[in-house]
Order: sequence, then C-alpha cells, then structure tokens
Amino acid sequence: MTANETERFEQFAAVLQTELLERTKKTLELLVPERQACAPLPFAQTPSFIDIYAEVVRVGIFPVVLSRRPVRAIMGDVDWTREGREYLLTVLDDRSNAVFTSWDYAWDALWDERKASASSASAQPERKKGFLSALFGRRSRGAPDPRPSNGDGDGDGPVMAGLYTMLNQLAEKKGFLPLFHDDIKVFKGLVRVKPARVLAATKELAQYHRQEFELTGHEQAKAGVLSDALQKWQFNLPDRIGEFLVLKAAVDFEHVNKAFVGKYIRQSARTQEEAERGMPYLTLYWKAMSHAVMPQD
Repeated sequence: MTANETERFEQFAAVLQTELLERTKKTLELLVPERQACAPLPFAQTPSFIDIYAEVVRVGIFPVVLSRRPVRAIMGDVDWTREGREYLLTVLDDRSNAVFTSWDYAWDALWDERKASASSASAQPERKKGFLSALFGRRSRGAPDPRPSNGDGDGDGPVMAGLYTMLNQLAEKKGFLPLFHDDIKVFKGLVRVKPARVLAATKELAQYHRQEFELTGHEQAKAGVLSDALQKWQFNLPDRIGEFLVLKAAVDFEHVNKAFVGKYIRQSARTQEEAERGMPYLTLYWKAMSHAVMPQD
C-alpha cells in the first residue's frame, strides 16, 4: 500500500476497533447489577470480566476481524476521520455484514480447545502467545505441557486450551458461576446488540417494577406487568442477554425475590429440563438465592 493508503487503513482500523469495543463493553456494563447479589453471579455479569473481555477483543478478536478480506474491503474511499463512524454504522445495520461474520469466526477460533501439531505449535504467532500468557498466565492450571511431544501417537501435539477453558478457570478462582459451553453465543451476540436497546429495556423494567409494586391506587399497574416485560425482553434479545437482564432484576429490584423468580421460571418454561436448558444461569441463581449477601466483584 502507498503511504496514503496505509494512513487511511489505519484510520479505518481505529474507527472499527473503537466501535466494536464501545458497543460491546457498554452492553456488558448495562448488564452488571448495581446492588450486591445474594448468590454467585455469572462471570459475564461482573465488573472484572469487562476488562478481561475488552482485552480479549483488542488482542485476540479484532486482529482476526481486521485480517479478513471482506472486512478490509469496507475501507473503500471513505474519509474515515470525518465520516467514518457514520458510514460504519450503516454497514453494521446489515446484520449479515462482513464484520459480524468475521467477528463470529474469530470467537469460534479462540473458544474451543484444539489440537496443535509440533510444527504448528512452534509456529504459533508471538502475538497470540503473548496475549494468552499475559491474560491467563504462562500455563493454565492442569493444562498439558505445551512443548511438542516426541512420543509415539497420531502425530498430533498437545491440546492448547481455548478461551472457554481459561475463562472458566478464572470464574472458579473468583467464585463466580462457571461458563456454559454455548456462552460463546453471548460474546458473539454482543456486537449485534445496540447498547441503547439494552438501556431502554432496563429503564422500562425499572418503570414497571415501580408501577406494579411501589405505586398505589389508580397509578398502580396490574399484577404481572413486570413479568410480562421481562419475558418480552428475554425472548427478543440475543441468547443469554435477556436472561442476564432478568438476573439483574433479581439482584436490583426489591420485589423480584425468590418467589417471584421461581414463578417467572415456571411461567417461561414447560418443564424443569427446559428451564435449565433455556435459562441455566437464572435457575442456578434462583436455587442459591437466600438472605445472605455475597461480596460483589
């Protein structure tokens, strides 16, 4: 690339990274309860996770997104310093755009444990090694020795821990609920959620909580409006995002107590198995709810 093209590409990269980080971090921040929980929370709903998540995006996800040819093609002839964000937002409004597709690809590549041959293990980029080392330590607890094996076998090398394993180890260490394997849907879905939508949901839920439980007389809303609103948002937001909103309400709203949450779960699922499959964090939190106060992260 010419010097001018290089400068324009750097400007494009800066706008893209800022947008990806800001919208996803803001959504996570909106899902963190404001009060102290009475039972362990999902790791993704804690303040410490937000910093870890941002580092994962910066060093492990964004470089992969930026390396994809369809994403680089978005750069076009746009003046990214002046109108770049506005143009990018029009691109992202297409839910099947190249950025979202590449974002999913990057998360999938880092999520699972994977076999590494001796040659591929030795050829791992220093950037990735440095990223994982800095974020999770030189070697995760109980992980196999990353050095190539000279023993007999199928020719494959060690198993290299993915983000799912590493984040679970951190969650266990910090005392939060372990991640489920399909939580990758959460992190892939974040980029598709506009923070303003989550903010609107939190405001609406707070309003219905006040109208149903705190107001009296003609100003009081009919019973069940808060539960209906929770169901609406749970099933209209991406995987787990709506469930996290319900869990946030269980922490922050005085009248969303154990009885309320239990009734909500029964109304939202036909069987216990369906509830545990569709609302795994909420059912775990409900079972552990008590009057004891857990220390907030």
